[in-house]
Amino acid sequence: MIFTLGCPKNDVDSEILARNLLESGWTVVDSLEDANVVIVNTCAFIDHARAESMESIWDFIGEREKGNIDAVIATGCLAERYGASLASDMPELDGVIGNRDIDKIPDLIEAALQTGRTYHASPQDFSENWYNRPTGHTHPAWAYLKISEGCDNRCSYCAIPGIRGGLRSVPLESLIKQARHVIERGARELVIIGQDTTAYGHDSGQNLFPEMLRKISEIDGDFWIRVLYVHPRNLTDENIGALVETPKVVPYIEIPIQHISDPILERMDRKVTSTEIRDRIAKLKEIRPEMALRTSVIVGFPGETDADFDELASYLESGHFLHGGVFSYSKEDGTQAARFDREVPARVTETRQQLLEIIFDNLRIENNKNMENKKLRVLVESGTDRHDLHWGRTEFDAPHIDRKVRFRGDAEVGDIVDVRIIRGTEMHLLGVKE
Repeated sequence: MIFTLGCPKNDVDSEILARNLLESGWTVVDSLEDANVVIVNTCAFIDHARAESMESIWDFIGEREKGNIDAVIATGCLAERYGASLASDMPELDGVIGNRDIDKIPDLIEAALQTGRTYHASPQDFSENWYNRPTGHTHPAWAYLKISEGCDNRCSYCAIPGIRGGLRSVPLESLIKQARHVIERGARELVIIGQDTTAYGHDSGQNLFPEMLRKISEIDGDFWIRVLYVHPRNLTDENIGALVETPKVVPYIEIPIQHISDPILERMDRKVTSTEIRDRIAKLKEIRPEMALRTSVIVGFPGETDADFDELASYLESGHFLHGGVFSYSKEDGTQAARFDREVPARVTETRQQLLEIIFDNLRIENNKNMENKKLRVLVESGTDRHDLHWGRTEFDAPHIDRKVRFRGDAEVGDIVDVRIIRGTEMHLLGVKE
C-alpha cells in the first residue's frame, strides 16, 4: 500500500513508484487490510506538512507493532530532507529513502524484510533516466502531467530546491509520449504541473513553454489542458499568448503571487514587483475576461507590517482571483528567510490568515451566485450517487482544490457535457444537464 501526502507532484511520484513495484513482482493494494508493506510518501514543505507526515508514519508503525503489516518504508520529501535523522531516530522504521531515486524502493523493501533492520538509502543524484517514467492515469477522467523536476527560483522562504534540486525539464519528446499515452487511455484532461511550469526549458537556456503547450494541444482527441504553478515573473507576453491562444487550454491558471507588497516581495526574493504582478494579471483578464485565476499567498512573513497586509487584502478583495489558498509563514531550515529578524507574532499571523480566507470565501460565494442560469462545460468525474446525481468540474475549477458541480442527467465518467446551473451554494454548483 502506498500512502501519499502533499502536493500533486507526490501523487505522480506515487504512480511511478506503483509501476516500479508492479514490474518488480509486487501487488499494489488500496487498503491496509490487504497490505503487508506500507510506503509513506511524505511531504516536508511546511511545519504542518512535516507534522502530518510524522503522525502518519507513527500510525503505520503502530499497525506493524499490532502485527497487521510487516514493514513501514518512508519516502518522499521528508525522507529526502531528513533521511539520516529519520533512520537514526526512528529505528522502528524498516526503510528510509528520499525522492531522488525511487526506483530503488523495491530493493529496499526486500532488504528490510530479510534483515529486519532500518535501511537508509541516500543517492546523491537523480537517476539517469529520471524523466523516462510515464505519467500514470491519476483518475479515470484526468491525469497529472509533470513537466519538470526541481526549481531554480530560490525564493528566500522555500526549501524545495534543497529537496528536489534545481530545474530539470522533461525532454519534450518524452513529455509528448507521456501525454499521448494517457489521452489514448481515456483521460479528458491533462493537468500540467511542475514547481514552476512557465520555466519549462530554462535549464537549457530556452523558453519552451509555448512550444510544449502547442505540441500537447496537437495530440488527437477532445481533451482539456490545465496549467498550474505559474510564477508571475514568467508571465511574459509570449507565455501569456500561449496560455490564452493555444487550443484546448482552458481559461484557468494558477498563479501563486505569495504577496503584493514590494517590501515583502523583495524580502521573499520573488524577482518580480507589485506593479509587474498587477499589470500582468490585468493583461490576462483584458485578453480573456472569463479567465479564472487561482493564487496562493503567505501571511506573517518576517517584516510584514499592517500596511503590507492591508495592501495584500485590498488587492485580493478587488476580485482578480476566483480561488485562493492562504498559508502562514513557516520558518524552514537552510533557507535565507530563516535568518530574518522582525518575526510576526503567531496570533497576528493567525488573524491575518483568517481574514484573507474570509475574503476568498466571499469571492467564491459571489461567483457561485453569478453562475446561476448559465450553461457551463463540465467534466464528469463520478457516476450517480444515491440521489441520482453526478459530480464533475467546470473549466474554471482544478481537481481536488476547487469547487465541484453536482448535476442531474445521463452521463458517463469522462464525458464533457453542458450543464445549466440552477443554484450556486456556498461551496459548489448545482445543475441539470442540457
